[in-house]
Amino acid sequence: MHLLVRLAFRITSLALKFALTIVVARTLGFAAVADYGLALAVSVVSSKLLGLGFSTEMNRRLSAVNPAGAIQDASRLLLLYCAVYAAIAIVVLIVYDCASFDAFHRIPPGVLWGVMLVAFSEHAGLETTSYVFSLHRPRLGALLLFIRTGVWAGLAILGLLTGVVRSVDTVFTFWWGANVVVAVTACWCIWRWGREAGLGRPVPRKVGSVRSVWVGGLPFFVATTVLSGLQYGERFLASSVISADSLGRYVFAWSVANAIQTTAYATIVVTAGPRLVRSLSGADGDFWATLRNSRRSAVGITIVAAAAILIAYKPIFRAAREPAGSHELMMLSILLVSFVLRSIADVYWSGAVALRMGKQVAIAIAVVAAMSIPGEWILVTRLGAMGAALAHLTASTGIVATLVFLLMRARAIPEAAAVNGEAIHVS
Repeated sequence: MHLLVRLAFRITSLALKFALTIVVARTLGFAAVADYGLALAVSVVSSKLLGLGFSTEMNRRLSAVNPAGAIQDASRLLLLYCAVYAAIAIVVLIVYDCASFDAFHRIPPGVLWGVMLVAFSEHAGLETTSYVFSLHRPRLGALLLFIRTGVWAGLAILGLLTGVVRSVDTVFTFWWGANVVVAVTACWCIWRWGREAGLGRPVPRKVGSVRSVWVGGLPFFVATTVLSGLQYGERFLASSVISADSLGRYVFAWSVANAIQTTAYATIVVTAGPRLVRSLSGADGDFWATLRNSRRSAVGITIVAAAAILIAYKPIFRAAREPAGSHELMMLSILLVSFVLRSIADVYWSGAVALRMGKQVAIAIAVVAAMSIPGEWILVTRLGAMGAALAHLTASTGIVATLVFLLMRARAIPEAAAVNGEAIHVS
């Protein structure tokens, strides 16, 4: 039942975001769409980079059986993030006032600050929502995620259609305002749960505990950065080879196909990670059974979503005035298979986080990237946009194969030790 609710929330959010882009174009013009696209791109990048390497390990610790100490560290970490936001804002203000970059000054102040507030609030909303999921509160987490990804878009659409909203700056206000509400609500709930977990007893403070979070999460931060490059790298390679029109059509097909990965993440992966960590820290947990069930659920939901997109692809493409012939169908199909693999990789990534395999993952993903980039270049230069889709599929195949190999190897080590009468626990 909870899975169906999360699925409904995610589908509704995707529909609202798609509708918002259309409404912004029709009411405010394509210049506003460009500003909205800028904010979207900045929010995606900032939500990863502003984590500073802490996020993965922090979420792993919060998912454990006794998270009281981790909640204290999370509170200190959120204060650090706020200090980083303030420092970046001051630097941007100084540069904007003093620098002589014409391109920089062509950005209206309202748009600049709107985009920056969206970036900060999007990261804060992402961090605090993930903390809620990590503390095994999936229903509240799903509601907060829906507010910050869908509800604000619905309100912005109503405002644009009724004439109350007349600028993209106000759209940004809905966006970052929803994130602030979510972040504050999540922080209050986390603080309350922390008091309940402590039961009035002081939690021992480990010296350098926040630093240890950073050390534990840094390899995953590096791996995440490389993965982000593999997620978008082929389009940057293609931008110097194919026409803007062909690249735009590829990006559109990519965006449609990417919906299945975001759906799988919001319905399966976001709760799989905390369950995997708890299965390791709990006495009666079965990590490998939990991983297997999560993988099965991810495969099932992505295949259903991919089939639904294939059935409805013609109306979707025609709504955007895109051709919907056999060439477009082939490109979309390749990207759908690629994102099915990426969704499976997300599950195994959660398993690697639970097993604290950061160094192995970072090295392995770097090797995959080093091997993929030359092949991607060859595919893009020879086959154009279709080559970009094949390049994305090639990278996805390498990523999921690498993660599966690492986890199966981790499973084989304790099994081999058990044969020799040794007791080894991966945690």
